[in-house]
Amino acid sequence: MKVRPRAGSRCGAGLILLTLPWLACAEQPAAPAVPQAPCASINDDVQRLACYDKQAGRGAAPAAAVPQTPTPPSAIAPASSLPAPQAFGLYSAEHPKAPPAKGKLEARVIALGASGDGRPTVTLEGGAVWELRDEEDPLLAVGDTVLIRRAALGSFLMDTPTKRTHRVRRLH
Repeated sequence: MKVRPRAGSRCGAGLILLTLPWLACAEQPAAPAVPQAPCASINDDVQRLACYDKQAGRGAAPAAAVPQTPTPPSAIAPASSLPAPQAFGLYSAEHPKAPPAKGKLEARVIALGASGDGRPTVTLEGGAVWELRDEEDPLLAVGDTVLIRRAALGSFLMDTPTKRTHRVRRLH
């Protein structure tokens, strides 16, 4: 198949091929002229920035807006929140453990039962009812002291006196 150029086309017959997009022949906008950057040779940061601002037509920045010296870390955060240099990057020093009382509940079992869907429940002193998410614990008895602690992703674990661990959720 022979392709003939249309009358008045700015593209020659040799450029019109089936593999070239039609935009290849369109007039391309001229690239903006890259200004020579005399500002790049300025060593002082504030003066160099002022030079670029002047070229961009923004005028000079007020001297008070640009700090002359780097801001010390103590001005950014209180000194008490910054770790000591020898503890920098040490996770246990930067993230102290929560007090042992938080995130744990130790209580005595006052009743055992079942939830509406048949899962075993444990009622603790104070009236809190916890549902065991796994199988029933045949060794857990009324009067035992259990420990409920926080686990991953908002879940809870119950440790029994017989060293069994159950995933639990609080019903009420």
